[in-house]
Amino acid sequence: MKKKTRMMLIAGVLVVVVGLVSYAMLNLFVDPYISVDAVVDNPDAYRGRVIQVKGTLQPGSISINPGNVTLVLEGNNSTILVIVDTDLPSLTDGQEMAAIGVLEDGENLAIRASQILTQCSSKYTAVTTTD
Repeated sequence: MKKKTRMMLIAGVLVVVVGLVSYAMLNLFVDPYISVDAVVDNPDAYRGRVIQVKGTLQPGSISINPGNVTLVLEGNNSTILVIVDTDLPSLTDGQEMAAIGVLEDGENLAIRASQILTQCSSKYTAVTTTD
């Protein structure tokens, strides 16, 4: 094999490897919004990771307990419990929202949320835990 051909082959392999590594790293460090249905369908892919789950607030599901607040996010076919460790913004039944937190290990699926994003008329309002 000629030296020029070999160098082009090596350069091509390097470009592919760098592209694949970049894509993998991007998926590790970027938290895209995930639907409730996707989390419920494949929870093992998300357990123990910080995820951003988007859904709608199930009517009547907000429960205020000592030490935390729980609510239920609805997807098209599934629901997931959200344990909120932060102050809640103003919420209305059926409102679109995103819970950002860790999908906990356990028998029942639950997200321990450190941040809740709600959509206002033209913007999102964030409420974050201050530890």
